[in-house]
Amino acid sequence: MRVFFATSELAPLAQSGGLGDAVAGLARALAARGHEVVSLLPAYRAALSHPECPKLSDSGAVRLAGPFGDVRGRWLSGQLAERHELRLLDVPPFFDRAGLYGESAGTYGDEAARFISFARAVALRAYEERPAVLVAHDWHAALSICVLRTLFDRGGARGIATVQVLHNNAYQGRQPPSAMSWTHLPDELFSPDGLEFFGDMSLLKGGIIWADRIVAVSPGYAREIQTAEFGLGLEGVYQLRRRRLVGIANGLDVERFDPATDKALPERFQTAAPGGKRTCRERALAELGLRKPEPGRFLVGIGRLTAQKGWDVLAAALPALVASGATLALLGEGERAIAESLTAAAKKYPDRVHVSISWDERAARRLYAAADAVLVPSRFEPCGLVQLTAQRYGALPIAHRTGGLADTIRDGETGILFSPLAPESLVAAAGRAAKLVAERGLERVARELLRVDVSWTRPAAEWETLLDDVAREARARI
Repeated sequence: MRVFFATSELAPLAQSGGLGDAVAGLARALAARGHEVVSLLPAYRAALSHPECPKLSDSGAVRLAGPFGDVRGRWLSGQLAERHELRLLDVPPFFDRAGLYGESAGTYGDEAARFISFARAVALRAYEERPAVLVAHDWHAALSICVLRTLFDRGGARGIATVQVLHNNAYQGRQPPSAMSWTHLPDELFSPDGLEFFGDMSLLKGGIIWADRIVAVSPGYAREIQTAEFGLGLEGVYQLRRRRLVGIANGLDVERFDPATDKALPERFQTAAPGGKRTCRERALAELGLRKPEPGRFLVGIGRLTAQKGWDVLAAALPALVASGATLALLGEGERAIAESLTAAAKKYPDRVHVSISWDERAARRLYAAADAVLVPSRFEPCGLVQLTAQRYGALPIAHRTGGLADTIRDGETGILFSPLAPESLVAAAGRAAKLVAERGLERVARELLRVDVSWTRPAAEWETLLDDVAREARARI
């Protein structure tokens, strides 16, 4: 089966977080199962200059009329791996920039034009090439489904199945009404039953309303987004389309994240020989100048310093965690207020708390390998990769019971779940983790976690079944 993946991120070429990892992991897993996957994304400067970007060739001009003149560019094509092709939309005025995105309103003030143009180009490419399925990831690509099902819904193109993936419903591609002029869609589609969203336009609605299937990245998140708390204004649409909405938890690229081969680690380890994890722990504590805690008390935090990820709760819990005997190493960047709070704690407890306000993937993998437990206090988590990476490196995830975290952690076995999200709950959960380690021993806990299958094997099989079903239904429309 030939499948188009339309996405704004694809690891390692272009990513700002877990989206790129999830899309790349699924693409590779489907390709390994024999499907032809074509990943389409903007030709960001970072992607074109990345050392792992394949050799590219011109594969067709692009001309998209906009309200301020024509948008001209081209598609560049290359082969990422066997059965995994790359297509980059090369429109330098839109994508030849230092970052992937602008501020919330757009540093350049043109986020709507950029991703509407990208979605239109994807829809046109799908119409011309007729893949079996077009899969749109998050709001950046969602409008491609609407355009395909309206402007190009004729002839053989009616047989193209469409799937909208929800990696994070909190980002809905909300744009001013004036952005509708970029879409070239009929004016009547700007309505509550279409793209209109509380007076603005939601690009994400372009996918969830017109898609043949909607896939949330965990079963728990599929249920949560049908509530006001997590639906954020779109819960009624999800309820209306609930028979087309499913949840499939993400997997992890276990070849890219593998403690048995990871060159970033001071000593590698695996299920049959987990002893190297102790070396990683001792080396990390020494390098960071941290006091050696009791087993189960070396806690690590990795990720974006945001309220969504619960880092404000973690910051509030730090004094009690230190008082309980924990030693902490924290790595990430994000909101200034949270960063300042963490930095102040590191100054107050210099031999118990180390904070690095930065992002370094190699350093992150070394911390995963060194950790007894990894803190994941997310307020909401569609799926999450931190807990999967922790398990992959033999560390207990200590996570808030929400979304995909609850779907991928067996409380008391493959991690510790806690609720409600509050500093005292987090501290109590850390105590439970320490008790579990004390009872079983660090090496046994690590060995049991290393046996957990966090790969894409099971999710890819579920995806394959879904793609087969939706493609069969789409063919019947012709």
